[in-house]
Amino acid sequence: MLGAAMPRPVGLLLVNIGQVLTLSAAATGLRRGSALSELNIVENGAVLCLGGKIVSVGTTKDALRDPWLKKNRKRVTEIDCSGRVVLPGFVDSHTHPAFMQPRLVDFEKRISGAGYEEIAEAGGGIRSSLADVRKASQAALTQRVLAVFRDLARHGTTTVEAK
Repeated sequence: MLGAAMPRPVGLLLVNIGQVLTLSAAATGLRRGSALSELNIVENGAVLCLGGKIVSVGTTKDALRDPWLKKNRKRVTEIDCSGRVVLPGFVDSHTHPAFMQPRLVDFEKRISGAGYEEIAEAGGGIRSSLADVRKASQAALTQRVLAVFRDLARHGTTTVEAK
């Protein structure tokens, strides 16, 4: 039908993945505690995402045979991963991206056995960090926080809870 709008994609399909690393396995269910060190690797994998959630992980061959996918394939954005590795993103559940200078001297002193009070008396610690943040312009602080988030993303962190 000429002039008809293309249907909006409803999902994302990653195919031809060399290895998909996952922490779950059909036989054992979700892994917790020390079992997290036991990885499940799917060779020549596929991952189907719908509504922003992963709904299926398996082989590309099995994914392409799936009846739902056969019916809806034109509505799914497909990415050929060409043998690359796909793995879960890291979650940083507690980070402080709003700082102007790293506290490397403080960390060196802690490693050498100094306590927080001693570090504060020498002019370091959280109060010195707060003073630098309060002196910074909003633009400089925004630039710094964005730089921290970009660095986290470059290293595989996909979710951050920030202070």
